[in-house]
Amino acid sequence: MSKSISIDDRLAKVPDYTRFFTVDELYERARTLAEKHSEIAKLTIVGKSTAGSEIPMVSIGNGPASILVFACPHPNEPIGAMTTCFLMDELLADDDLRSGRTWHIMPCVDPDGARLNEGWFAGPFNIRNYAKSFYRPRPQDQVEWSFPIEYKTLKWTTPKPETQALMKAIEQSRPALMYSLHNAGFGGAYYYITSELAKEHYDVLHTIPVERGIALSLGEPEVPWATAFYPGVYRMCPITDAYDYYEKYAPGDPAQYIVGGCDSSQWAEKISNPFSLITEVPYFMSAKISDQTVLDRSRRDVIMEGVARSRQVYEVMSKALEATLGMITDPTGRLLRDAVATFVESGVKSLATQERWAKDAPGMEQPASVAQEVDSIHVGVFYKMLIASMLARAVDQELAAMSSGSRGDSTAKRATLQRTVDELRAAIDGWATTIEENLPYEVVPVRNLVEVQYGALLVALQAKGL
Repeated sequence: MSKSISIDDRLAKVPDYTRFFTVDELYERARTLAEKHSEIAKLTIVGKSTAGSEIPMVSIGNGPASILVFACPHPNEPIGAMTTCFLMDELLADDDLRSGRTWHIMPCVDPDGARLNEGWFAGPFNIRNYAKSFYRPRPQDQVEWSFPIEYKTLKWTTPKPETQALMKAIEQSRPALMYSLHNAGFGGAYYYITSELAKEHYDVLHTIPVERGIALSLGEPEVPWATAFYPGVYRMCPITDAYDYYEKYAPGDPAQYIVGGCDSSQWAEKISNPFSLITEVPYFMSAKISDQTVLDRSRRDVIMEGVARSRQVYEVMSKALEATLGMITDPTGRLLRDAVATFVESGVKSLATQERWAKDAPGMEQPASVAQEVDSIHVGVFYKMLIASMLARAVDQELAAMSSGSRGDSTAKRATLQRTVDELRAAIDGWATTIEENLPYEVVPVRNLVEVQYGALLVALQAKGL
């Protein structure tokens, strides 16, 4: 790739998107592009979703360096879908970007899940509306985390159809660079990579989001077993690291704490051992997420407070799950409730392990920063609030189905469901209010988010000489 065109000049080409495209729009754009530019682009159906939707991959160019880019590995994360749309258009217009490379681009690898999120894709963009139409599958149903794995006592051999489609894409493309387009919900920008880069590249990865008004996430990492190569840049977290963490800090078989399989980067190691990249950028950003001001309390203390708050949220969800046991018969409602039940079961199980880690791990007596405090106390509650909202949505689905049909449901059932959803909505409102009062946030423009994801890709290409 020519260095005569700067990264900033390339990023300046990103359009001012005002919403996220639907799955049908994404797939139609891919089909139209391949049909109109058949001399350099080809569309391949690599598999079908659980519900039967075809999953396309668009290949552009014919150079020796193979690059695989896929969006929506988690269906509540559509920023990457917009990045693929821009990238496909840019590849048609930019001979230099195509030169020496074959690009394989998947606009959405989980169409079923993404469609269940479309209620918030056009806004308004705030934490309450996002929660209202949020959907995230159970871990074992997530495309990213259901690849086959055998490690010690952990064995997972049943990848879902969407994961099988992505496995086929990896096998066919044998990428030298693989980009799994994730994004965060609330917080700041951070990255995962499979191997270290030179400091000059880390500096650019820092500069790109900051210049676009997105703070770096410099608090607690997503998971306790994450290892930082550089502030805000982590080594990719294979599921084997999670196993080793539970083996050290949790009682019993470590495999019991893991639901699902390994991720795409770990599985791809045995196919072509690509350099893998993830760029996490948030819809909602607070300056506190990068505030390194030292507090008069320890890191252990803030983590333990976060655990206590998580336990309270899980108690609310557990009560609602118990109240609705056997009552959700609507198919979408069951899907939502089953996901919540799995998240709550695994979340509650992990709390004691997190407490032991906070007590025993070295460095926990050090003073906490503001960023670490807000990550542990407020951002953690935000993500659990989303799961609670899925349960409220499941109950709403059932109540709507009862109202529109003639199923002969009892008055008592309706009363129980209504009481449960009212209590859930009140709790969600309280959590949202606490976040709004303690963690003032801004909505990040979609264009800025796409620029950061695209910029990180350009940095990776330069760093790896591809």
